[in-house]
Amino acid sequence: MYKRPAKSRGYPSLPTVPYRAGATTLRSNMCQLQATIGAIYNYSITFAPKIDDSLTRLKKDIVKGCAEELNKIFGSYVHSGNNIYSLRKTVAAKVVSSVIEPKMKVKYEVTIVFGKEISLKRISGFTAEQNQEVEMVFNIYLKKVMEAQRLYSSSKSRFFDEDNVRGVAGTNLNSKTGYFISVSAIKEGLYLTIDTVVEFSRKESCLKEIKDMRAHGFNEKQIVDSFKGKRVSLRCAKGKTWRISNIMLNSNPINCLIQPDNIPLIKQWEEKYKVKVTDRSQPLLKAKRKGEVAFLIPEFCYVAGLEEESKKFGKGLNDLGTIGAAPHEKDKSIVGMFEKLAKGQALEQYGLMMLGQTRIPLQLLPKPQLRSGPGKVMSPEMLAKGVRIMNPINFKRWVMIYEGRNYNNAEQIFKTMVKASGALGVSVEEPEWVELEYINAKSLENSLNGYKESYQFVLVLLSDRYRQYRIVKRFLDIAKGVISQCVCADYKKVTNMTCVSNIIRQINAKLGGDLYTIELPPEIPKNTMFVGIDVCHIGRNSVVGFYSNAYTNLAQCYCETTVQGRGQEIVSLLTQFYANAIKTYYVQQKKYPEYIFVYRDGVGRSQRDQVLAKELPQLKEALQNMKKGYTPEITLVIVNKRVHQRFLLEMSTGVGNPEPGTVIDTLVTENGCENFYMISAEAKKGTIRPTHYYIAANERKEVNKLTIQKTSYAMAFMYYLSLIHISEPTRPLYISYAVFCLKKKKKKK
Repeated sequence: MYKRPAKSRGYPSLPTVPYRAGATTLRSNMCQLQATIGAIYNYSITFAPKIDDSLTRLKKDIVKGCAEELNKIFGSYVHSGNNIYSLRKTVAAKVVSSVIEPKMKVKYEVTIVFGKEISLKRISGFTAEQNQEVEMVFNIYLKKVMEAQRLYSSSKSRFFDEDNVRGVAGTNLNSKTGYFISVSAIKEGLYLTIDTVVEFSRKESCLKEIKDMRAHGFNEKQIVDSFKGKRVSLRCAKGKTWRISNIMLNSNPINCLIQPDNIPLIKQWEEKYKVKVTDRSQPLLKAKRKGEVAFLIPEFCYVAGLEEESKKFGKGLNDLGTIGAAPHEKDKSIVGMFEKLAKGQALEQYGLMMLGQTRIPLQLLPKPQLRSGPGKVMSPEMLAKGVRIMNPINFKRWVMIYEGRNYNNAEQIFKTMVKASGALGVSVEEPEWVELEYINAKSLENSLNGYKESYQFVLVLLSDRYRQYRIVKRFLDIAKGVISQCVCADYKKVTNMTCVSNIIRQINAKLGGDLYTIELPPEIPKNTMFVGIDVCHIGRNSVVGFYSNAYTNLAQCYCETTVQGRGQEIVSLLTQFYANAIKTYYVQQKKYPEYIFVYRDGVGRSQRDQVLAKELPQLKEALQNMKKGYTPEITLVIVNKRVHQRFLLEMSTGVGNPEPGTVIDTLVTENGCENFYMISAEAKKGTIRPTHYYIAANERKEVNKLTIQKTSYAMAFMYYLSLIHISEPTRPLYISYAVFCLKKKKKKK
């Protein structure tokens, strides 16, 4: 028997924030820099004897071998491949390295010739190549500044204090806080970006984990497979991370000799890292870092990152408070680092002076209008009030699975569904009741084998959300192809009208019933096909997701997924995907789309040109094969959520998250292209992360940057699995879900 709690009064409405009305300024985590020098000077270098261009590591060693002479010539300098960059202009020179060529037994000579001058007076007119060069030089100088602050880089632009490591309560993880710090050349000049970051690693060393696995009867193949592909952190090496490619079970620190001097690995580590190896017979980890292969001693290695088995500790990580710090906490840490760098004048020795934290005028887009039927226009806030579904589907044949201890909750959620369904226009009939002792894959399979009649969906009441949710989704959605809806067995939720109404809406959407549609800007024609493309790199392969609308109401869609080589971001199979999507659109609409709007998700700055050169022509090829003279206009927008820019609303009481619809398209946007940042969601916890939009191609004259902003904001409301708007256009997010399902299905097979 369970004691029934008091009757729920529903979810409280979001509090009104009167002081936001007077807020007009955003505070960024960026600080403008002024170059106290006129230019950066580039020098080309050649090596004698000649070196193959692919031997980048050897080039670094040679240049490092003549560092003393180069310091006399240039002062501070940066080496990259066949180039040296310096803040000092000098004449041609020739220096001798301490590195000896193995065959000819002679020392390498480095010849230095002046290449070009990169003026810092007009950064706004920089080309993409100049942007890249200037950012590289100053970020290498910045790394030296951070090391002087005892903050060391474990990966690109991330700096941590290795002495500030603490355990996460209730988990097998350690956490360390640090900073993302980077110099970028953008529209208004040079800017310094600072963000707080957290990195996790396991508490137990790799050696301890290997010993535990052996004690539990794991064979060699299982041990190797469990570590292969994972990142490990070396705390004794200032937190550097390596990617494990194999475990050398037959090697140890004694018999592994380091070339060319045949020094035992144990001696090298004890001298280099000042550590004491306690187990001399332990196996070695074979790992890679930036193309360099090395053998690591597992006693000093810790698996880094949040691995699959550690995600069950998500609740404990949130309780720690290191994930998603509140806006005022993040702002305090960022301002503290700005002040620390400004006070020490650390950047001035490299020709940079800090001018102050950047503030940006607030720009807010109006919320789009939603349509739930002919002539029925509503605001987004109406979604939470039980508005009638546009295309309701009655629940006639469905199954409810629950555990015996949740008998009362199962009965209660059915009663609440019946009560809430009237306002939504859905009829809910009594389900087939399936009571289990405990929900797992085996009990689910046994319980559903007896049901020969087809059913619309299965609703599962979960007692353990973190473990049972994955089991249910993998078995029902992926293995069996059955639509499922998981609900927490919480009495407050199963009796809450707002919560249960949302559950009915989600099920209706999964069954193919449209909940509502959106009003797009008038510049976007009704006969428009929206496309979303994304690539997921989890596992041994990369999975491509392709998504497009089949109707003008944007609800019912066409989806494709496929697998390509691991780590491959650029997609080579889009021609057929585009052709199938356009044909599907034609079958449903009896006409071809006159305008194609493509969202390409997850592409960084360095790969944008490849998208234009390799992916956009595939769409053109598909159009040529449709019909003669068919040339719809195309817009291509690249969406990136992995950004470190943060924008906080300045208020009378401090700082807070900006409202949804906030757009940043001045001062801190990228140089030489149409782009903007947008905040389209509301943060429930922590500091909101903006989404960056880069307009790669736009052939429609009526569609300008403002139209694309309004369209992208409107598309954030089309995610039916949520009652609130999300942080990006819906197309890429649906793709991520489809890609997730395909990855799990292939893993199952």
